[in-house]
Amino acid sequence: MKIKLFISLLLLAIIACSDDNNCANINLNATSLETEYECLDTRYQIDINLSNDYTIIRNQTDFDNLVSGSCEPTIDFSKYDLVIGKKGLLNGNSSIDYQLVENCKTNNLLLQVTFFQNETTEAPNLTYHSLIPNLVDEQTVDVKIIVQ
Repeated sequence: MKIKLFISLLLLAIIACSDDNNCANINLNATSLETEYECLDTRYQIDINLSNDYTIIRNQTDFDNLVSGSCEPTIDFSKYDLVIGKKGLLNGNSSIDYQLVENCKTNNLLLQVTFFQNETTEAPNLTYHSLIPNLVDEQTVDVKIIVQ
């Protein structure tokens, strides 16, 4: 009887654990100040006092106090959190691409920021950003930088 119970519990544990491995990460929609608020090329038009780092801004007061430049929108922080950072690069930049992914096991977010470089000798210190859906509870967001 004990052996049957042990085998049943073992099979149940294996089945339960295998279900956790079948989840798939979810691609989420992120947007930008250019798209939502008609700002122009924010790589060069907004600034924040950071160096190869990022922060999350969750209200208009912090945005107004921390971000400067020609783009001064009133952001709908009831809908979005703003991930914003700076990246120093060794040569010119053609564009930046953003991909936001939610981890299916932890519900935490990963924002992948890809800088597409060109051959110019310019060495810019660019501002990058993404408006993401509001973080909930203990949810976090990490930023992964890729330079191509």
